[in-house]
Amino acid sequence: MRRRSYVVRWTALLFAWVATGAVHLAAQRPDARPLISALPFTNSVVGDEHAALNPLSAGIPELVLIELARNPAIKAVERERLRRVLASQRLDPQGRIDDEGASHVGRILGAQFVVRGSFTSDGHGAIRIVATEIDVESGRVEHTATVDGKQANLAALIGQLAEHLSHDMRLAELPREQKQARESAQRASYETTLLFARAIEARDAGKVQQAIELLQQLLAQAPEYEAARDELTRLHSDRGR
Repeated sequence: MRRRSYVVRWTALLFAWVATGAVHLAAQRPDARPLISALPFTNSVVGDEHAALNPLSAGIPELVLIELARNPAIKAVERERLRRVLASQRLDPQGRIDDEGASHVGRILGAQFVVRGSFTSDGHGAIRIVATEIDVESGRVEHTATVDGKQANLAALIGQLAEHLSHDMRLAELPREQKQARESAQRASYETTLLFARAIEARDAGKVQQAIELLQQLLAQAPEYEAARDELTRLHSDRGR
């Protein structure tokens, strides 16, 4: 009886040791998911709306990246890392970066894919957004997506753009919870989306306090807006380090 108890105890210890080793190895295993980044989009709006819509240069790629990163098959480059690389390479965040330049930035970031794009307006409430995904290693354009619609439906259009890119990348379907979060984000008003873009523009310009105030203003109006909640938490966390 004593021998049996001894064997059982050592068998349990052996299984625990194996399980602990497996967890340790899993923690050490490098993340093999492809890394994707998104550059500032070019503001091609002509006329009076150019200045008013300029925050979308930072806001659209931020939201596209948020939507793409909902899929667990890929991971996104932190925007702060991108900002530092653009500054170190003396690239104008508001300037037009071609495919070669995008590929160069992607290599510095260690990304496999980079999204760049542009947007324009007809001056009568309609907007067009074009996004191009570039394979960093080859420098080739892998996918291009275009959406057209009313500015009032801006959040839905950005969501559609991300969905097109996800489909072209042959990413798996989103889990149910992430689908619901995506649908909720696409129902955001134009005013909410533009205010979020203004906050991201301020953050990228190093105006962190202004970004915080804009996000707080946004959440007072739309407390369910997930992207703003997450970004505000991140900014407060960064300040506390």
